[in-house]
This record gives sequence, C-alpha cells and structure tokens, in this order.
Amino acid sequence: MKRALIAAAFLASLSACDKPTSPLPEPEQPAPDTPDPVEPPTESEETDDETPPPADTDADAGDTLTDEEGHTFSYRPAGDLMPGSAPSNIIVDEVVYDDQITFPAEDPVFLNSQVYGHGGSQASLNGLSTDQCNSENYDYPWRDNFCEKRGKDQYFCEDGGHTGVDIRPAGCQKETYWAIAPEAGEIYYIGSYSVRLMAEDGTWWQFLHLDMNHLAVSEGQEVTAGQRIGKISNVFFDSNGDSVPTTVHMHVDMKEAYSPTNGDDAFIDRVSPYMTLVAAYERKLRGE
Repeated sequence: MKRALIAAAFLASLSACDKPTSPLPEPEQPAPDTPDPVEPPTESEETDDETPPPADTDADAGDTLTDEEGHTFSYRPAGDLMPGSAPSNIIVDEVVYDDQITFPAEDPVFLNSQVYGHGGSQASLNGLSTDQCNSENYDYPWRDNFCEKRGKDQYFCEDGGHTGVDIRPAGCQKETYWAIAPEAGEIYYIGSYSVRLMAEDGTWWQFLHLDMNHLAVSEGQEVTAGQRIGKISNVFFDSNGDSVPTTVHMHVDMKEAYSPTNGDDAFIDRVSPYMTLVAAYERKLRGE
C-alpha cells in the first residue's frame, strides 16, 4: 500500500497547487528537467578502457525475472550513478512511494543515463561512443540517473541535479513504443514537449520527449492506469524555444509527499521515481 508519508492535507495541497487555476499553465523548465541535447549520433570506434561495472543487483535473491525477449532483469542500487555524473552533495532516495502503479511503458525498457551514456553529450567522460544506439544502452542492469549533474538545485541534490529519470524504449527507433499512464487521473497539462498527469491520489507525474504530434490523450482528459499516452520520441525545445532533438527516450518526473528521516520538515516536491519504477517493472515482469 502507498506509504503514508504525510497527512492527507499535504496531498490535498499538492493537487491544489499543481492544478492550473487559469487557462495559462505553468511554463516548462527545459534546462533543469531534461538531459542536455546531443549531436546526431555517428558511428565511432569504442575504447577499451571503460572501468568494469560492479556486480549487478537483483531485487530478490533467487527471484529471477526475464522480459519478453528472454533477457534477465537486474538493476544497480539507487544512487549508483555513472562515474563523474553525481553532484558532490547527494541524498540517496530509496523509497518505493507506491507499490501498485502500472509501469509507464508497454514494452521492455532500459533505464540509464542519456547524457553520460553512449551518444550523450558527456559520453567521452567515461570513454564511451557517440552512438546512442550502442547495444550497451539497450541492456540490463538499469542504472539510476536521478540527481545527475543537470544544474537544478533541489533537496536531494542541492548542488544541482536531474529532477527525474530517463528511460530508453525497447529499441533505438523513435515514435514506435508506447508510454502509458501509471495511475488513473487527469491529463491536466500538455506543453511543447511535456505531458502532465495528476493522479487520483495526488501524485504528480510528468512525461517528456513523446511524439507530441500524435498523442493518444488530450488536455483535461481522464485516463485509467495502463491507458496509452503517446509514443516515446526525442522531442525537445531549448530555452529559446528552438527545436533541438535529444536522444530517443522518455524522461519521467514524480512529485510526491516526502518525510525526511533527519528530522527536516515534511514537504511535497519532486522525488526519485527510481525504486518505485523498479518495483513496478518487477510486477510487470511477473505478470501481476
């Protein structure tokens, strides 16, 4: 059941604060909420000096889960970001905020860095290639990228970090794989490259970089869990409003009630969706 982090009054305030009160919705925040745009991928020779990864982490020892392609699912721990990508001051968020959501993609997906992985603008930092379609981007284990250096100060990464997580679809093709609603609620805002869902329990979701010209939903529409929203693409606009395609992926933000363990006051803001998505993906692979 959903973790009772803050009283119902806080969740009510979330809905009140986020639902637009006028025809003008809050503006998008392209620089903080999205990965750096990358140059069109080109083939290049890979280097051999990449540091071997640590052992993969399975959610439950002995509980082997495979996707529909027969690949065994695994993931690295929350907060285990790629070398050189983490701000100096980071609070690891391991909370599963909701253990009943539907995973927000129909097909197998790969959660990893768009900026520091193959094809990203900082790929060379770890000796990786310029090819966003590199097979290593489409394999397990998953890797957390919440709080990666992206320039936005926030509670979990006060020196500036990625406000959500990035998810690659099953393949490198854009406008092919469906994103779906994780919960029932209202599509209360659609921007130039963002779709926002206010769930019935007050949780706020944001999905970026879908094919905005062929969405399956409209602003103000009520949706059910698992309903199609749109196809994962690479749509992105910079702060000047210019179209600058990013890598093919979906960025997911989650705004939720959070009660710090260090005695700080409870608050409602963006939290890490990483472990919530891990738990949802495991349920998906089990057919639950």
